[in-house]
Amino acid sequence: ARARVNRDTMHLVVPAGAVSFLALGDFGKLGSLPQRRVARQMGVAGDSLHLAFVLALGDNFYPVGVRTIFDRQFNASWDRVYTAPSLQVNWYVALGNHDYMGVPQAELDYSATNSRWKMPARYYSMKQHVAPGVDAEFIILDTSPFIAEYRGESQRYHVADADTVAQRTWLDSTLAASTAQWKFIVGHQQVFSGGPRGTQPELVALLESRMQRYGVNAYIGGHEHHLEHIVPRGSAASFFISGAGAENRGAEGREGTRFASGSLGFFAMSLTADSMLVQAVDAVGDLLYRASIGREDASHAPAQRARCA
Repeated sequence: ARARVNRDTMHLVVPAGAVSFLALGDFGKLGSLPQRRVARQMGVAGDSLHLAFVLALGDNFYPVGVRTIFDRQFNASWDRVYTAPSLQVNWYVALGNHDYMGVPQAELDYSATNSRWKMPARYYSMKQHVAPGVDAEFIILDTSPFIAEYRGESQRYHVADADTVAQRTWLDSTLAASTAQWKFIVGHQQVFSGGPRGTQPELVALLESRMQRYGVNAYIGGHEHHLEHIVPRGSAASFFISGAGAENRGAEGREGTRFASGSLGFFAMSLTADSMLVQAVDAVGDLLYRASIGREDASHAPAQRARCA
């Protein structure tokens, strides 16, 4: 049975002293009306949360990525859409499969022309100070080259030159060297999903055991055009899907789903020393879901569980 959400009683919570960020994927639609509606609510949420940064989860430019740093989509799909003052923070960007239909290097090169667009490499990590003695590390992966489907369509997806062995080696060394108390892996494709694409087996093989071994708190991705929070049976980590930045599809959920919504929207996440507050906001500003995840136990029961059509 589906739990009904009383949206009238749910308001965005602003934890004192938290480091807050938004997670948004699959957004680059040339400033379409759905994209702008989501952007407007991101600005409102960001203002309340005193936003620190944004995670851009790939498929930044539809339908076929960008070609050069002068491509009009940088303005039409990003700079002229996310204009709210609260969104003028760093955007840490991942590549998606649609970005690989263009020239991915152009997105890296754009970092040199716009200081808010952060993509120093196709995969990289960045750290945030959360509280005295508590840091968070975000490991941003380039997930598309690991997917067999894209390697099998090399004329469409330009992943052939991506060295997945080097990236896997880098991931292992980064995880092993991390001293952060909070650890997150960020990528484009989902690992698990209650949506139409379902589980991505290549990423399950790449990430599931590594996340357990190194105490990674959560994976944050997009690709599926819905919002979802999954804690698979036996897992100590959460898996989030935030791929409804400009287009939405239904999601029924799966084993371990704590929340799934086919609404346009995004996740707002707030880190404190001991917990992470996760809030899902839709394109009209309704709060769909709220969950609190403990740092020492990522499977900590959420404050409110719901599944929305």
